[in-house]
Amino acid sequence: MTDKITSLIKYDTPVLVTTKKSEENDKVPRLSMRDGIPTDASDASSTSAPGLSGALPPGGPLGTASSNRIVLPPLHELRKMETQEILNLILPPKEWEEQGQLWVQSVSTTPATSVDVQQLQEHIDLRLQEQMAFETGICPVRRGLYTQCFDEIIRQVTINCAERGLLLYRVRDDVRETLDAYQRLYTSACAYGVRKALMAEEHKVKVGARCDELRTQVKELEERAESLRQEIDQLQTEAQEARQAEADKHEETKTIHQARIEVLKKKLEGIIKQATQPKK
Repeated sequence: MTDKITSLIKYDTPVLVTTKKSEENDKVPRLSMRDGIPTDASDASSTSAPGLSGALPPGGPLGTASSNRIVLPPLHELRKMETQEILNLILPPKEWEEQGQLWVQSVSTTPATSVDVQQLQEHIDLRLQEQMAFETGICPVRRGLYTQCFDEIIRQVTINCAERGLLLYRVRDDVRETLDAYQRLYTSACAYGVRKALMAEEHKVKVGARCDELRTQVKELEERAESLRQEIDQLQTEAQEARQAEADKHEETKTIHQARIEVLKKKLEGIIKQATQPKK
């Protein structure tokens, strides 16, 4: 079987563990191939940060360590372990199932030479060009390749000096957790921005509906005001006509009474004149 892993990390030849599907095999996490590298399919997530590809980093709240972090035994115990055992702790073997067969591939314990380091540099430059990784900014492809390169350097250093390799392992995990925290923060900020945008759009729709409602009410009130103005004008006209009719009637009554007063006055003057004339 050919090497299924195209990682920059140097691995030994894959070893066939078993071809039977036993209960123990069911407990082994099934790995899917992504870019030629087996990855745990159960950890896949359909949610990713906008602008980033792949699953979200594991972990709890922002700034907290991932629960999947490997806890290494004390240093005095590690010194008693073989190099292969230490490498398996730092870089766990890859396991995947293919056609009912379980394959395991461990990292190589072969020391690296200056030629290997030069080839690693050439390989990472070639892979960056082949996968068209961005030279600057956020690029998951570039980050993944440099992560593999760093793991390969840790492997090379651990073979020569386990303590130095373990220290690099701690540095790698701290950098990885920091980047994951930033990615979760970025994802959370994007989700918050999307929620705020949706809330603003919903508020905009509500305000628009309220404006339309108020415009309708204003139009109805204007029509009602115009109707009331017409009614007031009509009432004023009717009142003016009633007052004018009452004034005309009053003037007519006044004229009649004045005429009667004049007649009665003349009668009274005639009576007085007759009364004042001497009798013959």
